[in-house]
Amino acid sequence: MESIVKHLLSAMGVVLFLVAAVGIAGLVPETALTIKLSDDKGTAVDVTGLNVKDLAALSKLGPKTEEWLPILAVYVERAAGKDRKDQPALSGDYRVESEVLRFIPRYPLVRGVKYRAVLDVARLASRAGSTEKPIEVALHLPKKESPATAVEQVYPTADKLPENQLRFYLHFSAPMSKGEAYQHIRLLNADGKAIELPFLELDQELWDTEQKRFTLIIDPGRIKRGLKPREEFGPVLEEGKSFTLVIDRKWSDAEGQALKETYRKPFRVMAPDETLPDPRHWKLKVPASGTRAPLVVNLPKPLDHALLHRMVAVEDAKGKIVEGTIDVTDKETCWRFTPKDAWPLGAYHLVSDTRLEDLAGNNIARPFEVDVFRPVQREVKAEKIKVPFEVKAAERDK
Repeated sequence: MESIVKHLLSAMGVVLFLVAAVGIAGLVPETALTIKLSDDKGTAVDVTGLNVKDLAALSKLGPKTEEWLPILAVYVERAAGKDRKDQPALSGDYRVESEVLRFIPRYPLVRGVKYRAVLDVARLASRAGSTEKPIEVALHLPKKESPATAVEQVYPTADKLPENQLRFYLHFSAPMSKGEAYQHIRLLNADGKAIELPFLELDQELWDTEQKRFTLIIDPGRIKRGLKPREEFGPVLEEGKSFTLVIDRKWSDAEGQALKETYRKPFRVMAPDETLPDPRHWKLKVPASGTRAPLVVNLPKPLDHALLHRMVAVEDAKGKIVEGTIDVTDKETCWRFTPKDAWPLGAYHLVSDTRLEDLAGNNIARPFEVDVFRPVQREVKAEKIKVPFEVKAAERDK
């Protein structure tokens, strides 16, 4: 029995020696490469299992996407029969951190959409010259069951807009996906024909922090007279004609679900608006002291809905901002301020930033339509215009 045990121990020693030798020679199989989503929100794609040599080489690559795409690319899953060479890869940032190669798409992956990650292992430093085929992995974020997202409102709300209308604000009931806005918004003429390239299509879409409000800008080059786009293609909107802004239901929200329904905003176009907003012409209805009745400001014409919330406020006699809530009503021609606490007696100011704009982009300081052949200040300096008013006691209290 003793001889058998010695024989086994001797054999195990040989095996251990061989394993150690193989490890020293670098012949131990590589850790399996894996490609997976970094979390359940689709914020990144991770490649793990890379060795030290590969990680060191990848860390030296610059920030340009073109350097990374031949190594790792992520695509929306191509339709049957469609060649990937005709399909662009998702854009984003690549990083090497904590022994992981991480791809962070410019916009989070959309739920319900199928993606495919392709890693060309032959381009890794440790496998240069290898004939191995690229590793391809399907990626998918399942949809979550939730109420369908709807378009709650589009501003301006008026059904008559100036020919030089500049912006629309699209408000949604829940966060939307990023990166596909311009695919699902159209501007139709009275015959139902889509206007060609009416919007300023920005790579960095203009969303609020909640991804529930999207800012859509009509191409300024087709608004300002004297600019080449307007001379070649004409204005987007024309006085006396009717148009419809269409938001297609196929647009996905942040959970990958289509909108509840297609939204349409019909409107008619009036003459261009080239007058500046002027707070001196605003009519104030001042509340009595001791109440929380709103200060009501009636405007001669509609102003920019979003800017009315950010660029108009109330100050007390000491210059301190009065806390309260703002409502913009009557097709953006009425600004209402309800204070947090009851109004004390005293002097106040209605304060407006001179960058406050109307629907055509004219602000208090200067018109949007300027002489294109004359140098123009690139950014309007933030200044304030103050309109005084006084809160008095109610008649019955005197």
